[in-house]
Amino acid sequence: MLTISSINSPNFSVESISKFQELLEQKHFIYLETEDPNFDWIQFGKLVTGDDLMLQYGKPIFHVKWEPEFLNFSDARGKKPLLPHTEATDYPSPPKYLALWCKKPSDYGDGLTTLAYVEGFLKTLTEVEKKRLMETQHYFGATGGVHASRTKGATHYILSFDGNKPIFRFSCNYITHGDYSPDPDNLQPFTPDPFLAEISDRFIEYYEQNHMAILMKQYSFLLWDNQCMAHSRTTYTDPTRELERIFLG
Repeated sequence: MLTISSINSPNFSVESISKFQELLEQKHFIYLETEDPNFDWIQFGKLVTGDDLMLQYGKPIFHVKWEPEFLNFSDARGKKPLLPHTEATDYPSPPKYLALWCKKPSDYGDGLTTLAYVEGFLKTLTEVEKKRLMETQHYFGATGGVHASRTKGATHYILSFDGNKPIFRFSCNYITHGDYSPDPDNLQPFTPDPFLAEISDRFIEYYEQNHMAILMKQYSFLLWDNQCMAHSRTTYTDPTRELERIFLG
């Protein structure tokens, strides 16, 4: 069950920020519903994480909004559902945290953001499989399609650990389709790594059974740990839905 952390704008006192830091450490995400269109959600995210903004497409804020160019793609700006992934695997240093601010929710109650902590999935793997993921490097970069020149791509180990915390670099789109934003109805030929393709299929199955779904309300804020939580989004049909996204770390 999703617990709403607050229904009012939290203050920025040391005590308040400390409580949210503890919540983030325990749950790996924070969801706040406020009634304040002027809530400084970016500063709040920076204080809670202790990290600065990272650029996305050369800008600090990315607008997650319906764009006709992407309608048929598995993309944040398209209408198709997204497959589970950790964000920006094609970046040399992916963000530690993602934060979303809901300027305008869908009028139809769709476009849910979904999250799942990867530790549960790792427990379904054998020690041999986990060791192999820790030894496997994968190149995350589009081989073609609408995002072929999005970045230069990057190579990461699929799994590593920071103490007991798993760091998971994974994108079902990249691993199974070789593309950041494929068109699910017009997939291009691609031969994935057999082992990673099997892991991707199993991860999707696990994710479908174990994710939490969040329908963000207007002026709500969602922050999560991008190293140990995967996310996706259900399809949506309202072209006025608009979120703002930042990377932290």
